[in-house]
Amino acid sequence: MIGRSGLITLPKDAGPHPSSNVEWWYCYALLTGSRGGRYAVMASFFRVGEWPAPKGHYIIHSLVRLDRARFESRSELDRSLAVQMAGVYLPAYLLAHPSDEHTWDIYRRLLVNALPPPHRYMPSSSVGARPTRLAYGTNRMTFADDGEADFELKLETDTARLRLKFAPSKPLSVIDETGGLNGLRYYSQTRSRVYGELYEEGRAEKLRGEGWFDHQWGRSYGLLAGEGWDWFGLQLADGRELLVSRLRPAGGDSAADEKTRTEARLIRLDGSTAPSDRVSLRPLRHWKSAETGADYPVAWTISLPDYGMTLRVVPLLEGQEMPVLGPLRAIWEGVVAFEGDEQDGGGASARIAGYGFMELVGYPQTARTTPMPSRYLP
Repeated sequence: MIGRSGLITLPKDAGPHPSSNVEWWYCYALLTGSRGGRYAVMASFFRVGEWPAPKGHYIIHSLVRLDRARFESRSELDRSLAVQMAGVYLPAYLLAHPSDEHTWDIYRRLLVNALPPPHRYMPSSSVGARPTRLAYGTNRMTFADDGEADFELKLETDTARLRLKFAPSKPLSVIDETGGLNGLRYYSQTRSRVYGELYEEGRAEKLRGEGWFDHQWGRSYGLLAGEGWDWFGLQLADGRELLVSRLRPAGGDSAADEKTRTEARLIRLDGSTAPSDRVSLRPLRHWKSAETGADYPVAWTISLPDYGMTLRVVPLLEGQEMPVLGPLRAIWEGVVAFEGDEQDGGGASARIAGYGFMELVGYPQTARTTPMPSRYLP
């Protein structure tokens, strides 16, 4: 059991939840290679469907070569998800957003069993339980025991193959037992030792570093409503973590909007959390995508008065936009660094720093008048 009320327990909640209409297993890792390479890896395995069966399956993942300033990502789905998008989700969305030509184009393509590039169909998909086993095409997330958060990750990009093992270095943390923020229950393993291999160009490079794992599930229709969000999963150098989430209403991204909700969690060394809703997010710099026209706020000042913290978050590479099938068009999902100050109760100040991942969702939806680029629609 990891939740105080028992609403989230392992091994029960490690596996799939048939009553949920959306569920995902997410991880990232920051890695150093034996040949001197510096890398960041992210993967999110989605399971989608209004009914217990059938479910649709979708994966997005990325590989960042930080020493070469190169970013690559993939977006793959099975045909079950394509059927549900064409039959349920896109018609519902288009009823509310009839002028969204991008989504109309996806809908027409799915009706004839086609996909807009760069999205691809995966040859097969399966989700097993006890222990949890996710097999999405050639990509895998495999748990040895649902009572623990150790797992093996296998990913295949256009240029490389990855095999990584995640071994927790601190207890699991409960983030949201009831789905109070967005309808999704949520637990995390915010610090793991990660090791494995990267295979590319006929050679292998051993990798070591640290990683993060999330599992979320529930019933949510925020994407159909056009909502967006900003998410920060940050690992402090002293072994603590910060999780900051801001949900933005459809058509807006202002913190002044009364429907905007922001929450933070400070994860202590023992995995316990200290929640706070006193959070200030202020963009410092934007990066404009040539692909979607989205103007992403990629650098931020985050003020957390309940923790006595003020942080400055900056991307290690600005161009970390990845295409997503559906009305979202794309998200910015990438590796960041941060530094700042932390004041204790006596007024003393200490420097804090670290690395993590940032997720910016919904910004291409504010740039719908931009002509669709060839990368997404030929």
